[in-house]
Amino acid sequence: METVYQDYEKIPEMIAVPEKLWGSHVKVTLQQMDSLPEPERVLDVDLEAKAASLGLKLEDVKDLHALRFMGCLPDFPPRAPQGEYESRPELDLL
Repeated sequence: METVYQDYEKIPEMIAVPEKLWGSHVKVTLQQMDSLPEPERVLDVDLEAKAASLGLKLEDVKDLHALRFMGCLPDFPPRAPQGEYESRPELDLL
């Protein structure tokens, strides 16, 4: 895959950009689209199996996007004991 970078002091009119970038110094990056991974392939997971592990059917899951990321973080070790709270005298507010 070849990537092409081009610096422009003033962005050409043929490149569609938001109005706030007009007249700005920009760098344009061009990549061949057929060589980029498709988002569906990147996040290709067995959603039915993940839903089943929660005891749900896939059609009952309301947020499929969140289900794709279920289990992507490692389990964190349990926290060590934090010690005892110090005892403080009660406040006399009256």
